[in-house]
Amino acid sequence: MMKRLVKYIVVLILVALMFLGVAFFFSTRESSTYSSPETPVSVIYPERRVIQESYKVTGYIEAEAMVPVVPFVQGTILEFYAENDMEVKKDQVMAVIDPEPYELQKAQAEAQYLAYEATLKRISALYEKGAATEQNYDEVKAQRDAAKAQYDLASLQLSYCYVDTPVEGTILMTDGAVGGIATSSSPICVVADLSKLIVNVSIPEKYYLEMYSRKEDIKITVERKVGDETYVAEADLVSLSPYIDPTTKTFSAKVKLKGDVSAFRPGMMVDINVIYREENVLSLPQSVKKLDGSLYSVEEAKDGSMKAKYHSLPVLLSDDEYFQIDDSFADTRFIYRGQSKVLDGQSVVVVEGY
Repeated sequence: MMKRLVKYIVVLILVALMFLGVAFFFSTRESSTYSSPETPVSVIYPERRVIQESYKVTGYIEAEAMVPVVPFVQGTILEFYAENDMEVKKDQVMAVIDPEPYELQKAQAEAQYLAYEATLKRISALYEKGAATEQNYDEVKAQRDAAKAQYDLASLQLSYCYVDTPVEGTILMTDGAVGGIATSSSPICVVADLSKLIVNVSIPEKYYLEMYSRKEDIKITVERKVGDETYVAEADLVSLSPYIDPTTKTFSAKVKLKGDVSAFRPGMMVDINVIYREENVLSLPQSVKKLDGSLYSVEEAKDGSMKAKYHSLPVLLSDDEYFQIDDSFADTRFIYRGQSKVLDGQSVVVVEGY
């Protein structure tokens, strides 16, 4: 029994000595702390560049004035000259309406007018001699004047048988043919000056004050794409609507194309880029921002290490590629690669070309 007790005591002593040895080993071992690896980043300095704020909208080309060529008399069309895309001069004849009925009306009116003119001459001679009363003279003169008016009207209607263009331009569309019936309710063609083209656009009301205050400085371009080709024309702001449409919350603007507009025609759909603000400012590319809109710079800590610093900047001037920052950041290095992997205060290492 005694031997067994001594055996247990010896085992306990050995175990205790083993624990003491292990504790002594760890207590005398040098301690080390873990530090996370530095995140590699690339940096850029802000640069001054021109930033444009603009609004893009689609619209349709229109002629500034589309003039219908309307017959003023009715009748059968004997000759028809109008063709689509035809260049015409002012007063150029586009169609001839059968003039015979109007020639007969003119002949009838002329005969009546000449008869009253002859009668008036006889009455005038008698009136001067006192052989006719003033009433007789006035009645015949009134009849002569009425007959003259009928004759002038008949002559005018006869001239209307030759339907001509009131303006110079290009024929956009025609509606008539030889043998057809011309009426004043249906134009035989529509003429427009294709050097004077406009676009009417609707713009959201949030842009109204900005555009109205800067309307003298607004720059506008009109574009249309055909395959790989892009046709661009500059345009002037003609007018801004003085009110907001309460149903659509938009206001209308009219722009007029200028320069070479040969690539544009009425009815074409185009993209209108309205640049309402343009300034040369200190800026950074939009790509420096994280998905949440934040951005980071690199600053040297007191211990000489490089740390990432979080920034949330106010919204200033911006476009699709760049955004404005305050001039106080002119010498600040901003992270443009690796920013998605850093947090505020995190250690970083600047790597060129990363």
